[in-house]
Amino acid sequence: MTEGDTGSSLTTVPHPELGGEPSDWDLVAGRVTEYLRALGVSSARELQSLSEQVRHRLQTRLAAAEVEDPLVVAIEEVWGLLDDWLDRELGLAGDRDSLHATRATVLGGAVPNWTARFAGFTEGDLGGAIRAATVMAVPEPAALDMEPSPILLCCYGVRQRIAARLRRLVGGRASTSPHP
Repeated sequence: MTEGDTGSSLTTVPHPELGGEPSDWDLVAGRVTEYLRALGVSSARELQSLSEQVRHRLQTRLAAAEVEDPLVVAIEEVWGLLDDWLDRELGLAGDRDSLHATRATVLGGAVPNWTARFAGFTEGDLGGAIRAATVMAVPEPAALDMEPSPILLCCYGVRQRIAARLRRLVGGRASTSPHP
């Protein structure tokens, strides 16, 4: 890359079939496919189906607002698609901790054939298998049985101790401070 290049220099490459500028999807389609492969999707049919869903979501977002980098938005839409599927499959109702745990479960390979269900090619419920394989990263909050204890700062009572020592030096009076 040259200085000042943001990595989006592909936008100036002419579209070979039309002789014009490529669409945003043309620029990111290959990277989205590679990203889906990295997530564990290997079947060409599943890749095609999921890529089409991501393309539709990307076009909807691009129509709603101008974006700086369509690739970033496309990757966000891949995650959004996965999160929406997990939410529908498991009924998570916005529970972010459960969503993250179940996402780790399926992406970690603990649930076989999840990609076919994710792409919409198999029927049946994977929710039970996903729940059985999911391990929550954080335990449930426990009640605290500890007695509270006061925190005594290092400077607590410094003024009284200094005043008592000064009084002893100057007047020789006994200190009324609880600290020596």
